Amino acid sequence: MDDQGKTKKPPNWQQDHINKLAKNAMTTARSHLNPDSSARLNEATDWLEAYSLKPDFDTNYALRTLISRGIAEDIIVDYCIPRAACSHGDRWVSDTLSFSEVSIGTVHLQMLLKTITNNRKVDVRNELGKCLLITALEDEQHTLGALVLGDQMRRRGYSLKILINSSLNEVSRHLSNNSYDALLFSAGSERIAQLSAQCVNKIRHIQKNSPKMFLGGSILAFGVSESVASEFNLVTNNLDLVIDEIENNVIRVSSRVALERYNS
Repeated sequence: MDDQGKTKKPPNWQQDHINKLAKNAMTTARSHLNPDSSARLNEATDWLEAYSLKPDFDTNYALRTLISRGIAEDIIVDYCIPRAACSHGDRWVSDTLSFSEVSIGTVHLQMLLKTITNNRKVDVRNELGKCLLITALEDEQHTLGALVLGDQMRRRGYSLKILINSSLNEVSRHLSNNSYDALLFSAGSERIAQLSAQCVNKIRHIQKNSPKMFLGGSILAFGVSESVASEFNLVTNNLDLVIDEIENNVIRVSSRVALERYNS
């Protein structure tokens, strides 16, 4: 907040980085579509963007409408919801949406995501299955990405727990009482990235056989310090690299060159 009580907006360079990340994700989603379906997808996403701002937003109606337009649930999660959220942010920066309107829209998008994930048939973890913990520490404002990641990992066959706005001590205690194969931190700022690194350091000192640790999120568009990166097994937004490391013990990222290489 500034001295006049108004919510400060991110600088233009930061918004440019966020937009770049979103556009890369959307380009990947569109690469699997033909021109007709791509146009239909964009129209449906534009509809979701506008509808999510309405005070009488109905999650089930939104889902039925998108499906009736030929949009699969996976595409809604991977493309429509992130694009709508990004657009809300753009309009806030350009003063065409208020902060409260953006907040309402984001809550509605999260409600839609939750409905989709709850509708999925998720098998109970078997003895050989791997279980993940995804967390966005307290004061992290960019939590939608962690929720989308959770759904993507479930679709890849993982069981998982998501902790949002948890303290370092809460994450550490939870990990002491439960068994996980990997812990994924989502960070949208340098401060949250540093707190995540501190949390990893604390866990490694408490547990002899701690799970693999990963860092992702919009902060990677700006880069993180080597001291932060060195605490994690891998620092990346590339889902395939994360899975490869979980399954195959591929690499430990601990240098700025390696960060730039895997920061995709």
